[in-house]
Amino acid sequence: MSEKLESYLSATVGRELPRREFLRLGATAAGAFALAACGGGTASPGASAPTGPDFKVGGILPTSGTYAELGDSIRKGMQLYFDKVGSQAGGRRIVVSNEDEAAGDPSIPLAKARKLVEQDSVDLITGIIASPNALAIRNYVDQNKVPTLISNAGVNALSRSQKSPFIYRTSFSNWQPSQPMGRYLVDKGINKLVLVYSNYAAGAETAAAIKETYSGQILAEVKPPFPNTSGDFAAFITQVNNARPEAIYVFMSGQDAIALLKQAKTQLDKSIKVTGSGFFVEQDVLGAIADAAPVGAVTGLHWALTLDNKENQEFTTRFKSRFGKTADVFAMQGYDTARVIVEALNAVKGKTDDKAAFMKAIAQVSFKSPRGDFRFDANSNNVINTVYVRELIRDPKLGYTNKVISSLPNVVDPGK
Repeated sequence: MSEKLESYLSATVGRELPRREFLRLGATAAGAFALAACGGGTASPGASAPTGPDFKVGGILPTSGTYAELGDSIRKGMQLYFDKVGSQAGGRRIVVSNEDEAAGDPSIPLAKARKLVEQDSVDLITGIIASPNALAIRNYVDQNKVPTLISNAGVNALSRSQKSPFIYRTSFSNWQPSQPMGRYLVDKGINKLVLVYSNYAAGAETAAAIKETYSGQILAEVKPPFPNTSGDFAAFITQVNNARPEAIYVFMSGQDAIALLKQAKTQLDKSIKVTGSGFFVEQDVLGAIADAAPVGAVTGLHWALTLDNKENQEFTTRFKSRFGKTADVFAMQGYDTARVIVEALNAVKGKTDDKAAFMKAIAQVSFKSPRGDFRFDANSNNVINTVYVRELIRDPKLGYTNKVISSLPNVVDPGK
């Protein structure tokens, strides 16, 4: 990886459960919390106690900065699934140690990965929000044969030139949500577009993906810095207005998306349609911007709060009840990541010394997820996603949320 990328990453996520939850789960290890798992369903009251050593999971997720809310959602999603399935998987108790994925210096997540493996002796690493951070830990976990589940970062190289037999991704590749959307927008009569994206790897790869299928005219590419620490997007919105597009296509998330949309409410030309990768109008953002929500925005993403399947209804209801907040795509990714760990541990009966066999068990995991059918693609080690086309509405019960208006199934990263 380049020195520029390597100097861009960082991390240390250290967040424990509140004491009452810590006690309720019967955790005993200080500095980590015990999370339980025992297969694909709720543990029976008579389940036997774990007989093997603890299975140690090291999480690297942000606790502050632009993507702090994303990290919090993934942690909570994992916790919810482990709670659901009890206190063991494959005869082993699951214990999670968290480190903070600080943004801006890729050397930090790499240092955290080393600490988790060499000092904490974790059996598996998960998490990672930012694409540069995923690249920063790639060589280390590959060379040391550390089973790794990326639960967010979408950098395409992990499914292509930097693919590793020890890294699988439960979230998406940056290519997936946007590549099918170019054709969709043209079919809907949008022929003049401005791309607006955070100026880092994920933004650039998102822009490249939509260009593969968008046959209309791209009038400009507007690239705010990542993170935009000033929080001021006025100059970038002016660039969009001056280009006079029919629509914008946006890739942004977290605090940057919140700041952009609050300003766009009054500054973006009202004739310009809002479209994009669904992260920038995901539930975490909508909950923070209130009436600045761009009603009618059309976005593509691999999940929606309103997806009508029993797994999603159960997940969203339980998440709201447990944490007092609305689930989002990041919580769903954490939930699915936890299930992959549980299913794979059960498949190998808790025996993970043979890392190749354990990775094979991970590769073969499939189940009904809140997002739909979950399974990995063997060519890319990346999950196969349905991309849901969503329209932002104001629902009488749910408030601002995204309604599914179309589905683009079986979007598989090319893995080239």
